[in-house]
Amino acid sequence: MEPLSQALLGAAVGQSVAGRALGPRAAGWGALVGMAPDIDVIAAGLHGGYGELLYHRGATHSLWFGPVMGPLLGWLLWRWRGAGTSLAAWRRITVWALLTHPLLDVFTPYGTQLFAPFWRARFAWHGVGIIDPFYTLPLLGFVVVSIVAAPHSKRSTRSAIAGLLLTTSYLLLGVGLNAIAEHDASQVLRAAGAPAREVRAYPTLMQPFLRRIVARGDGESFVGWHTSLRLGCVHGTSFAEPDTDPRVIELSETWEGRLFIWFAMEETTAHADPDEDGTSWVSLDDLRYGGFGTPPSRSMWGVRARYDASGTRIGPVERFRRGFDERTGFEPLARGTFGDFRRLPADARTSCAPRSQAR
Repeated sequence: MEPLSQALLGAAVGQSVAGRALGPRAAGWGALVGMAPDIDVIAAGLHGGYGELLYHRGATHSLWFGPVMGPLLGWLLWRWRGAGTSLAAWRRITVWALLTHPLLDVFTPYGTQLFAPFWRARFAWHGVGIIDPFYTLPLLGFVVVSIVAAPHSKRSTRSAIAGLLLTTSYLLLGVGLNAIAEHDASQVLRAAGAPAREVRAYPTLMQPFLRRIVARGDGESFVGWHTSLRLGCVHGTSFAEPDTDPRVIELSETWEGRLFIWFAMEETTAHADPDEDGTSWVSLDDLRYGGFGTPPSRSMWGVRARYDASGTRIGPVERFRRGFDERTGFEPLARGTFGDFRRLPADARTSCAPRSQAR
């Protein structure tokens, strides 16, 4: 998740495991150490900018990193700032703050390499988006209380632990809502004859209810939206997959294409956009992320390459990002959360199960 949530998680962890021994310093250093695994962003510029996809949420987010590096970091902080205090307390902060960082990240759809560099599989539990005030603000409240109200006391520790329990329960609730969305969307799509062989739901920003739905069929895909506040309905568009296009095959087999498909956890689609000069841009899009009102096969980012009229690639494979517009911002997403899907593209359709099935 974004740095503020990670800092608050580290602060709550620090106060929980070492607050009585170190007071407010436990929360402060817990916050700093809790953000430390994201130091891997310094490798973002490697490999022509593809280092961001390859290394972020990699080795520093692995489950071994905290237990192995935490004791050393705790000892260094103790030598630097811990005169007259317990070494064990510092080590508890560093080990647990480093360990809980990837455990929070894995609840988002981005994907976290929990066993890197030994195994590069990406894990995602699809509980929350990378920005969610329903997680961050309550945790902030509990951290403030734990620091202000007698930071060396049992009450302070209990407040931090209560914050961790409440916000972790919220993350688990998000996983449950995602499972409900997948099950409900699968039933609706099958009844409507839309692609539904594989149905996946992905969290969106700022709230837990609205989910992006990606369903796969034989040569066809569906991308749409589902909200837990209006069960029994899915809103979106089906489109054909150009899997047999030789340009798509060639792009997918480049190093950049294979890396992007791995990064997107194979949730990609392709499309070709012809130019007036007879060439075409062929793109791979990450279907997990997309604007609320944009065409279904267009996502927030991807890789692309230009091909001539004969289908030969000309030029390098490059990354791209799409910006937000009036159809893709937070206001349309807020409307969609409550089942108002008027901002969807004109070719989108609403499919709802019969009342008896929806119940």
